[in-house]
Amino acid sequence: MTGHDLLMQAGALVALLEAPEGADADALSSELAAWIDGTDDKLTAYWAVVRRLDAEGDQLRALEQTLAKRRRYLDAQAERVKCMAGELLQARETLGEEAKIKTPLFSAWLAETVSISISVDPQALPAQYQRLTIDADKSALKTACQAGEQIDGVDLVSKRGVRWR
Repeated sequence: MTGHDLLMQAGALVALLEAPEGADADALSSELAAWIDGTDDKLTAYWAVVRRLDAEGDQLRALEQTLAKRRRYLDAQAERVKCMAGELLQARETLGEEAKIKTPLFSAWLAETVSISISVDPQALPAQYQRLTIDADKSALKTACQAGEQIDGVDLVSKRGVRWR
């Protein structure tokens, strides 16, 4: 069986196991085990499944990016139309009419909100108006631990896994 055949069978296996909410892990394990048992070259079969799943993951990431870009576009357009509606209500107010409209479908009025605009570097603000975020420097911790330093609450964790080329 060729690598191409295995990739095609892996694709069929993945498609068979997908449900609308995602693949069922138990069904995937039993179907995968049955399929692997039926092949002579198990490592190549595993490679084919991993390659297929990675390819589908890449496609989903690309789709997520496309959908996020579309959502940002729609959000921007909705904000633009809201601004236009606000301008219309402001114009009514300027003309001496009430800046509130009530229809059978909706009510619209001008509401005022207050927010903060900071035009200086946050470090230039007084300390009581600053937030401090502390993160662990994992790179420095790894270097120190590999050099033999003992740090409470920090351990080196080794993990082995397959790599494909």
